[in-house]
Amino acid sequence: MSAKQYLKLLVFSIICLFIFKINTQVAHASLKKIQSELKSYKIQIKNKKSFLKKLSSKEKKIIRQLTKIDNEIVKITQKLQKEEEKFSLIKRKEASFLKNYQITSKKKEKLKKDLKNILDRIWPIYLQNKTLNIFDTKNEERWQLKIKLMNILLNKVSKIYKEFSLECQKISSQLIELQKLIEERKKQLKKINLVKDSLLEKKLFFLKKIQETRLVKLKEEENLQQILHTVESLNYKLLILTNRKFSKAKGHLPWPAKGKLKVKFNLKKHPPCRGIGLKLPKNSLIKAIFWGKVVHNDVLRGFGEVIILSHGQGYYSLYAFLSKSFVKIGQNVEKGEVIGLCGYYPKLKNYGLYFELRFKQKPVNPIFWLSKF
Repeated sequence: MSAKQYLKLLVFSIICLFIFKINTQVAHASLKKIQSELKSYKIQIKNKKSFLKKLSSKEKKIIRQLTKIDNEIVKITQKLQKEEEKFSLIKRKEASFLKNYQITSKKKEKLKKDLKNILDRIWPIYLQNKTLNIFDTKNEERWQLKIKLMNILLNKVSKIYKEFSLECQKISSQLIELQKLIEERKKQLKKINLVKDSLLEKKLFFLKKIQETRLVKLKEEENLQQILHTVESLNYKLLILTNRKFSKAKGHLPWPAKGKLKVKFNLKKHPPCRGIGLKLPKNSLIKAIFWGKVVHNDVLRGFGEVIILSHGQGYYSLYAFLSKSFVKIGQNVEKGEVIGLCGYYPKLKNYGLYFELRFKQKPVNPIFWLSKF
């Protein structure tokens, strides 16, 4: 080995050692950061659960108050219904009495008119008879009889008139009593309606309160779910940082490069597409998605320069159409370590990367394993 080659190898080794050291430091810093975030989120979860418990207790209390008000409303409604029935009965009685009063009043007026006619006719005769009694002794008995009969008739008519007058007075007094009762019932109905209105206002107030409480509760539950989801994500990241089992990293693997997804995984396509294709800027850095060992670093027909990493448990990752490789066969690589540069991707007619994931030689959809952009 020439001195120049030795120098190149030494520089490369130093660079690899430097990158490894940086990656180790970054991983350690990330681990501490995740642990700190998890601790903070655990406190938040505890506080959120405590607050949600208080909200649930408040909600139950409001529901109990609402139930009590609803029961009171039912009772007051029933009472109101009974009062309205009584009021309706009194109104019907009033209508009946008023009708009788009108009939009796009409009879009274008719009788009054008839009496006037009778008196207008009888009175002159009565006066005449009174005068004749002085001068006509022969017809005295006859006239006395006539006068007696007229007096009987007048007394009878007067009696009937008095009876009608009494009946009218009776009905009139009953109407006054009914009117008083109606006024009392109106006051009672008004009082009950005021109580009912007050209860309905209270119910509306508590309904508003429970709605506000439920909105706050819903928002807090959503926040809690977001925190739990974040904690789950952080736990996965922590697991990835502390556990090198590839199967545990599903859904949380970093992308090999940042670019536009142009080719999608599709085994039903003809020919089938066993991986994904990314469009990238020229000389974009290609990084290992997980810890592994380089098992292939050479040209592969139809894929150009290819690197294949073994991640254990039967999992492999493939990086194709590279312009340059920075690793060797048998080399162990860190997660996120730069392994090469992207090259020309014929299918895209541009620079890019073709990437595959395999489990025991069987292709799997990388989208389900990689984290979201």
